[in-house]
Amino acid sequence: MEIEVKYHKDDAILRLSGDILGDDRIMLNEKIQELADRGSKGIVLNLKAVGLMDSVGLGMIVACHTSLARRQIRLVLSDVGKSVKYLLTITKLAPVFELYDTEDDALATLQS
Repeated sequence: MEIEVKYHKDDAILRLSGDILGDDRIMLNEKIQELADRGSKGIVLNLKAVGLMDSVGLGMIVACHTSLARRQIRLVLSDVGKSVKYLLTITKLAPVFELYDTEDDALATLQS
């Protein structure tokens, strides 16, 4: 998995590529926490280039969502592909997240 970080005003965008499996969750968790500690008000996880995500990766994203919410930081998902959307659906976790079709839609919501 690779992570590209972009900034838009007080928000951060993480463009992920590759698969989110096993130990990838550690790197992703560290990056999300680093952005939160730097003062990001919202974080967009752009999943457009993510092929697969296992339950460990999904569990980490759920944990990050919860810990960020306690700090009043929003974590939203954009460009969710079919396999990740399927995982969210079968685990019944889709309603937990704010899902947006595009990164621009996610950013617009964070800015409002």
